[in-house]
Amino acid sequence: MAEVQGSKKKKKKSSKRTRKEHRYVGEQTYASKVAVGVGALGAALLGAGAYDRWIFDNPHAYAVYLVGIGACALVGAVSLGDLGTLPVRVGDLGIAIERGSELERIGWCDLKRVYADKGKLFLEGKESTSSITIAAHPKAVARILAEGTRRVPEAMDVKRGAIEGLPSPREDDGEVLTVEAPQVAGRSCAASGKTIAFERDARLCPQCGEVYLKDRVPKKCLTCGTDLGERALET
Repeated sequence: MAEVQGSKKKKKKSSKRTRKEHRYVGEQTYASKVAVGVGALGAALLGAGAYDRWIFDNPHAYAVYLVGIGACALVGAVSLGDLGTLPVRVGDLGIAIERGSELERIGWCDLKRVYADKGKLFLEGKESTSSITIAAHPKAVARILAEGTRRVPEAMDVKRGAIEGLPSPREDDGEVLTVEAPQVAGRSCAASGKTIAFERDARLCPQCGEVYLKDRVPKKCLTCGTDLGERALET
């Protein structure tokens, strides 16, 4: 009996990939220490004023001022505690700042300029500018600079003296998350300017995430210059 050999079909290599990012929680900074001190003082003043004003048999005239100053100090402590301590994500989809349940995200391809000034790293995008306190997020800032230099070097404008003492980014830094593909429907193709109506019609640059229509993918990314062609990713 003749041996029948089945033909093996070559599987088409998928242009999709798993996307990841690192999530960093803010570290204790001078601002947070001051916030604790101001908060403790505010609570003490508020408590003393409330006791004197509403519980003490012979309240003093200044009790109401203690209540007011204490309340203002507590509000100030909350404001100080929020400075630069919002969680930051850095990875394949770009940079994101967690604001409660919302993510303020900017893709690598949308970065126009990244620079440091007065202890903060500024992320200037096409539509808005965000900032991250360097002292609160040294590991996140280090990864942003490393990833940004690799992905969009022309956008990086950070002087070495402004970032001295940052740690080297490590693969186990922060919390490593797997993230869904970005939603690109409604964006414009970087090559043709046409609006992308359906996710399936889009292709992404693997380096900076720039968006193209699948039939208008250039040989090189127009944003970061990386070779594209078949390397362009499906969403």
